[in-house]
Amino acid sequence: MTTDPLIRDYLGRLEASAAALPAHRRAELAREVSDHIDAALAEAGRSDEITVLNILERLGSPEEIVADEAGPGGASPVAGSGSRWGTMELIAGALLVLAWPALLLRFEVLGIYLGYVLWLAFGALGLVLAWASGVWSTRQKQITTVVVVALYALVIVVTTPTRVVVTPAGSPIEPTVTTTQ
Repeated sequence: MTTDPLIRDYLGRLEASAAALPAHRRAELAREVSDHIDAALAEAGRSDEITVLNILERLGSPEEIVADEAGPGGASPVAGSGSRWGTMELIAGALLVLAWPALLLRFEVLGIYLGYVLWLAFGALGLVLAWASGVWSTRQKQITTVVVVALYALVIVVTTPTRVVVTPAGSPIEPTVTTTQ
């Protein structure tokens, strides 16, 4: 992060404007804006006062950024004010939870257990909705994805049948070669 006084002032105003946001989102927003400023300065190749002012002007005022973050109506969620989950987040959570009991369904359709299809579909759709959510932070989305994918991989590895060849002790396994004439 740069030590430019204009940027420090801008980020200070952003922090003050975002005071009503939850602490994790406030920190994430400050990091995103700071990273954007650093990337723009690197792209410009210089960090003189005019370049910095142009970058900050293109970003918009800190108040505008926080208002955009707060969403329509400008109602910004305050930390500890209860659940901010909307319909999308509730459906994502429900799908991720309901995927696991779906494994118990043993109805077979065209030789495929319906439970496995629903398990994969619910999990995939739940993750897509989680990533589309504006409420969950990027870190929460990443953790959710890693946990779900790891659990799915574990279930697949544990339930995949393997072929074990048992031979009497001491006898080698010899490959059989067939030739056709």
